[in-house]
Amino acid sequence: MKNKILISLLVVSFFNYIGCYSYYTLTEEEINAGRPYPDDEIRLVLKDSTKVDFGPPVTHFNDDDFYLNLDKPDSLLIGSGKIFNPITKAKKNYQGIVEVEIIDSSKTFNVDSKLYSVYWLKDDNRLSFEEGYFAEIFPGQGTGYYILEPPDPMKKISFNEVKEIQVSKINWYVTGSLIALYVAAGIVLGALGSGAKAMSGWK
Repeated sequence: MKNKILISLLVVSFFNYIGCYSYYTLTEEEINAGRPYPDDEIRLVLKDSTKVDFGPPVTHFNDDDFYLNLDKPDSLLIGSGKIFNPITKAKKNYQGIVEVEIIDSSKTFNVDSKLYSVYWLKDDNRLSFEEGYFAEIFPGQGTGYYILEPPDPMKKISFNEVKEIQVSKINWYVTGSLIALYVAAGIVLGALGSGAKAMSGWK
């Protein structure tokens, strides 16, 4: 019974903690000093009052979603797909950014009524992306926040659309570890309680 009460207290205290989850607006001084940090959860408040939540602001994959803060014009390929090494024959999932200058050639294929774009890189690796799961960015597109949420087309929020940059008071990547800790504590306490009952049965 004591173990159940303790577990309940842990759960209640944890959800009270995340119940205070909120954002605060960064000051100009904080932004000039380097905020948001690479692992900050952020929210953009646009001039039309729209709010857009992001993971970490530089690069972040959440399943297939991809967010990129591009502060200078560049030529990039971004996406979620597969990478194949013809030498080792290894094939694995790929999520990331590729500088366009390391791309040797590309071609589009139709496989089972789905379009795939394949990029041969100068290091001999080969990238393949299903249509909608990648995007190319060119210097003429300018700077801003680029959002890839497959299978939708890539979106862009230019910096001049942003009214405020807010930062989460809770880092959910850290909080995820706390959740695992709470669950583990509950399992251990539950196991101890069951063990104690089993031992008492042998007396």
